[in-house]
Amino acid sequence: MQTSVSSPTNVAAQGQTLDSDAKVQRRNKIIYWTLTVLMFVPGTLGAFAEAFTKGPASIVKIMIALGFPLYLMKILGVFKIFGGIAILTGKLPRMKEWAYAGFAIEFLGATASHVITGDVKYALFPFSFFVVLVITYLLWHQTAATPVPFESAKPRA
Repeated sequence: MQTSVSSPTNVAAQGQTLDSDAKVQRRNKIIYWTLTVLMFVPGTLGAFAEAFTKGPASIVKIMIALGFPLYLMKILGVFKIFGGIAILTGKLPRMKEWAYAGFAIEFLGATASHVITGDVKYALFPFSFFVVLVITYLLWHQTAATPVPFESAKPRA
């Protein structure tokens, strides 16, 4: 029977690795929450204007230019409110997963709409939101800033 004895340098290296991992984890959480708050607090608050008013003039102008009916703005506004709440609170992880999917569809759909109508320079705006969305989604899974669905699910027999 062999026993391994850790040398002091191995123990110190393991301690530094743990400290380094904790620092990376902390940094990722800070980046996650900063991007999430910067993206979803204004977006969720703006969705109230879309859902419960005639909409901000700039959004109305874009919807008309893209050929969408204005009632679509109200539907998307309500969904954005629920999606923003799900992402910001994280109380319902599966709802958060769906919210991320919904926002991805919205941003990619907006990007495609601008490209298809020949408004390519404005397509970068919703696409940049999509990129930030993907970053926050990946950081959420890396840091588990809120519970991640399906992670603790037991395999079915």
